Parts: sequence; C-alpha cells; structure tokens
Amino acid sequence: MPYLELKNVSKGYGPKGSRNEVLNQINLSVEEGEFVAIIGYSGSGKSSLINMIAGLTKPDEGEVLLEGKAISGPGPDRGLIFQNYSLLPWLTVHENIALAVDEVFKSWPKQQRKEHIEKYIAMVKLSHAATKFPRELSGGMRQRVAVARALAMDSRVLLLDEPLSALDALTRATLQDDISDIWQRTRKTVIWITNDPDEAILLADRVIPLLPTAPATLGQSIAIPLARPRDRNAINHDAQFKALRTELITKLLDSKGKNRLVISKKLTLPDILPEDLNTVNTLQFFNRHGPRRRSDDQRENVEVIS
Repeated sequence: MPYLELKNVSKGYGPKGSRNEVLNQINLSVEEGEFVAIIGYSGSGKSSLINMIAGLTKPDEGEVLLEGKAISGPGPDRGLIFQNYSLLPWLTVHENIALAVDEVFKSWPKQQRKEHIEKYIAMVKLSHAATKFPRELSGGMRQRVAVARALAMDSRVLLLDEPLSALDALTRATLQDDISDIWQRTRKTVIWITNDPDEAILLADRVIPLLPTAPATLGQSIAIPLARPRDRNAINHDAQFKALRTELITKLLDSKGKNRLVISKKLTLPDILPEDLNTVNTLQFFNRHGPRRRSDDQRENVEVIS
C-alpha cells in the first residue's frame, strides 16, 4: 500500500455552469521516504494539488489518503512550507518555531521543547539568529526558519510549494543543497512543487510533470537514478542529467503545444490605397475628391504600338 495516495482526484472553482476545472483525474502514489518533485507551468494547478494533500481544500471528486486513511483537513502529520515564508513578524526565530512545537508537543516539559527547537534551528544553520525578528533576516534566512518549523513538528510528510522561487539564484542554490542534505539525514517523505526542471532533477528521486491539458493532469513520472549526494557542479556535465533534462522539458513543451488553441479568421484588407507623394503634385493632391480605393481601380486593355 502506498504511503501517500491520490485516487481519481479532480478539482475546480466557481459556480456550476461557469466552473473552471483545474485538475482532472489525478492519480499519484508516493512511498515512505521518497522525494517526489511535481513540475508544471505557472497557473497549471500545482498549488491546488498541494493544498488538497495538506487538507486546506477538498477535492470535488476522488480522495487523498495517508497510510490508507482519508485526509479530511490540515494536521501536524503534514508540514507545509509556503513560498512566502508565513512567519509572524512580532515573534523571533525561536518563537516562530516554538509556536508550532508547543502546539504539537504539549505534553513535553518546557526544557525538552526548548532543546528540540534549538536542534532544528542549528540544523538550518540559524543558531546565531535565534533571537532575531523576521524583518532582520534575509529572504533565504526566513525560508530556513520555515523549513526548521516544519521539521520541528516532526511531520511525516513535508509539502513544499515552490519554496525557493522568490530567492536570488545564489541563495536558491545554497538552500537546495542544504535541504537535500537535511532530507538525506531525516528521510522524510517530500513532495516538492516547482517550475524549474534543473531543481527538480537535482533534488528528487522521481519527477512528475503536471500537464497543462485544461484541466491539468499528471503525466508519466520520470525516475532520477543519479547517485547521491549530487554535486551540482559535476552534474551539469553528466550525460545522464542532460538526457533527463531534455526528456522532461520535451514532455512539458509537447503538452503545451497540444493544448494550444488555434483560431482561423478571414481578414479583409483595407479598401484605401496609399498615395505615392513622389508622383503626385501638391495641387493634384488637394483637389482630389477623396482617397484612392481598390474598388475604383478598373482593369483596362492598353494597345502598345511598337
């Protein structure tokens, strides 16, 4: 039995009659400890998919199962990391993480909870900033806090909705490596939403394209057999990486092309002909009765005597 499973899941928005169907017949099976990346175009329904797994929204059809039990709402067994950090600005790094830890581990003694929080702050390399507020942190540091908070809840599944897309390239690369390292130590089940093929292949065990078929559906998954740990500098020159990247991009581009709407429309050229001012003198131009039109031009035969 799969650890996490989506069975024939469909989702749409809006009133009946004018409903916008976003996802159709989504089937997904994820094993415990697996790192799965779902990649697709912006607006294809990636966030709707992750929100249903998180329990924030319910599918119109089908069901979402964790260890064989239907997901009916949010829970600490699924840690969701948003793109926009979602930190409370009036709390420090330690306090933002404590907010989740105190709720999940209410029975623990205060000192145990404190040590638990410090462990995960250290794991994301923020011990020096534990007493700082979000406004005092860079974007990358804020996202580290969000990762630490999800890990500190000891969630069975980590859901990451384009968590690094708002960061600059250098910070993004550093966090990719750090999160990959943390995953190899903790072996949490991860579903990572992204629109970056290189990121998906670098991090995941398996990449699944979300095809923009209006409504969207999942394409065939691509296994990533690259050995871990993965060196980003070496992997760029790896023939297998290049082949996987080409396969993934081709699948996405092909699906986009098949979904393209083609409209054929007959166009009528304007009836007015342009004037050649080089061959018309000023007097003729201002004394004319109107612009020259195509309908005024008549075919005539001219006899030429040579």
